Amino acid sequence: MTVTISQEKSGFQPSTRIIEELKLLEKVAKKVIVGSKTVGDIKYTAILIKGMPLSSKKFTVSNTDVLFLLPPDYPRLPPIGCYLNYPWNTVGEGDHHFTRQSYYGAPFLSTQGWYWYCVGLGGGFNQDVWLNSWRPSHNPEKGHNLATLFVTARHAINSED
Repeated sequence: MTVTISQEKSGFQPSTRIIEELKLLEKVAKKVIVGSKTVGDIKYTAILIKGMPLSSKKFTVSNTDVLFLLPPDYPRLPPIGCYLNYPWNTVGEGDHHFTRQSYYGAPFLSTQGWYWYCVGLGGGFNQDVWLNSWRPSHNPEKGHNLATLFVTARHAINSED
């Protein structure tokens, strides 16, 4: 399991908090690339997980890349959902969380090949409710973090519910 920090031309360097969380994430994700992504006037920390396995009962492909855009005030607020790198067609009736649109203020990245998936750690996507259901801790190992986000997204994406 590897984590690569993409410094690009910007000299991007993740915060100490994100570095601590990346250590937790690399225990559950194979290959992680971290960098920055600016959308409009907002600069996000971009967490790219390569090759997440997909359920053969739900998908016609075996894996996808997953992208989380961490808001500037992360970890106080979580990212709004995540993105998959291809508009996969699901088997059967599909998945109502994968609309190929973005909602709740999440950036629209379909023109860049990223398709939004509605997933979070409970409470919907109302900022007041986030503050009650998203519970990071001063110690990343004891609260919500990048690993809990990824495991939740992986389960939701692969779930047949």
